[in-house]
Amino acid sequence: MSVTISYTALPTMKLFHQDDTQIRCLIGSLGSGKTTAAAWEVCYYKPRHLRKTYGIETTRWVVVRNSYRELLDTTFDEMRRWFPNGEWTASTMTYILRYPRTRQCGAFTVEILLRSCDRPEHMKKFKSMNLTGYWIDESIEVNEDIKKMIKGRLGRFPRNCPVRYGIETSNPCDIEHPTYWMFDWEKGFTPPGPIPSKKPVGGHKGWWQKPRENSANLRPGYYEDLAREYAVTPEWVEMFVEGKPGMPLKGRLVYANFKRDLHIAADSIPWFRSSDEFGRERGIPLHIGWDNTGNFPAAVVVQVVGPLRAQVLCEYWSEREGIVDFAKRVKQDLETRFPGYQATHYCDPAAYSQFSKAGGQGGLTSNAELMREEVGISCIPSEQNPIARQQAVDQMLARQNGVLIDRSCTRLITGFTSSYVYQEVFGSPGEFKRQPWKNRFSHIQDALQYVFVKLFPPIIRNTWSDPYAGYKKDYNIPVSFDWGDDAERDWDHRWQ
Repeated sequence: MSVTISYTALPTMKLFHQDDTQIRCLIGSLGSGKTTAAAWEVCYYKPRHLRKTYGIETTRWVVVRNSYRELLDTTFDEMRRWFPNGEWTASTMTYILRYPRTRQCGAFTVEILLRSCDRPEHMKKFKSMNLTGYWIDESIEVNEDIKKMIKGRLGRFPRNCPVRYGIETSNPCDIEHPTYWMFDWEKGFTPPGPIPSKKPVGGHKGWWQKPRENSANLRPGYYEDLAREYAVTPEWVEMFVEGKPGMPLKGRLVYANFKRDLHIAADSIPWFRSSDEFGRERGIPLHIGWDNTGNFPAAVVVQVVGPLRAQVLCEYWSEREGIVDFAKRVKQDLETRFPGYQATHYCDPAAYSQFSKAGGQGGLTSNAELMREEVGISCIPSEQNPIARQQAVDQMLARQNGVLIDRSCTRLITGFTSSYVYQEVFGSPGEFKRQPWKNRFSHIQDALQYVFVKLFPPIIRNTWSDPYAGYKKDYNIPVSFDWGDDAERDWDHRWQ
């Protein structure tokens, strides 16, 4: 008995199918239809295209997922649902599809190898493969070194294959994951988040699917139920229901008042300019915060556009770089971005801690002194009290139009949304440590705090005897602050 299977591509998937870029990516929320689209690409569309265009009768593809059970229960199950007439060999994890000759296309065969790889050492599975193409499902969970190895095996079957293809599908990734910047996102299908921090790789193209596009093919209320059931974890809802980039929470957020839609600018923020008393136009002064201790330096650039309104223009950070080299690089970029700028610099007070000079020269120095002597940047020591610094930022986030962050500040934004957190105490569910987790996202947050605590001193009481003074019972939501509107009206008048 013959079975007729009908597949109607969604608008995003139709563009995906029509494109012939070698390495392509589909990002979408839960139930978005991306797995179905990829299955049709591997099992039918691309093999048929190769048969019609190049006369290739047999193609070989590897389908990868990080775990064996998910590979069979989800990815392979979806393939067999749409293409049930294949030949399955469990011992070799191989699925073969054979298509007869038609008036439009000659006969062709599709050989599919299923492989799991949840650890980097599984790379050896792919070292001897000769492939036409690959499909990696939930690709953000697969190690990047494994992806590189698989890409190196493409276009080797059949021998001298004129093209190669790679398909990656996944739920939304965080904004620092290689997938976020590696692909050149199709216009109209770009990530609803910050501008990627690096240039895309050549021959890589992506589609970031609009949320709920596949609702008609799901049970009624599918997304509404998910949003309601996971309302206590809004970051999860934003990623897996609304399709926004992010990162699953690894603790309790330091800032309860941060809201992605309110505090991230839709477009790039300009450096505002004004005229002095002689009518000369120049950019308003900048305020730069430095975390200039240790080997993970960071800096943020802030402009004040009102008495209680600040905008973060850009960020700088590095891993394993000396403060002099980092400061020189930042200064050079600042001179390019903001020609003729004037700035006040603030830093970690610990940057003035002295140590012996390198090279056996004798005497003492500090990171702050090195920045002044070697780079010409003099910093004002900021506040040492971490509670005061954090409250200075959080009270500005709580104020309407208090803070706006440029979309290019990816590390700062990731910290706000998911990664600058209080870690849960091991063995004590629901209990969190009192100090934020020191990770790669904390340094840029410290740099911001050094600026805000000097520009917008917080209203706190006896914070050393009671470090949570000024906070409500849950220790994460600051009390409300109201400075009144007179100062803002005076500023607006002077600005005009």
